[in-house]
Amino acid sequence: MKRNLLIFLFLLAVFMGAGPGLYLINPDITDPTATYTALGLPVIYLWGLFWYAVQFGVILYAYLHLWREDDDA
Repeated sequence: MKRNLLIFLFLLAVFMGAGPGLYLINPDITDPTATYTALGLPVIYLWGLFWYAVQFGVILYAYLHLWREDDDA
């Protein structure tokens, strides 16, 4: 169960981070009140960094809790 959830979460992060998920946060260039930065960084960079952090978290959790040495034998 955990394995399937981690796989789904990792694939979601790959899909949302560098794929069509960018259209959710990319500001409309014709909107004069569009915000392009947050916390001093472009919003699109923060979006990518967030999803990369999710990917790293999934890998770290799998490494610490699911992957064991005896799995290779």
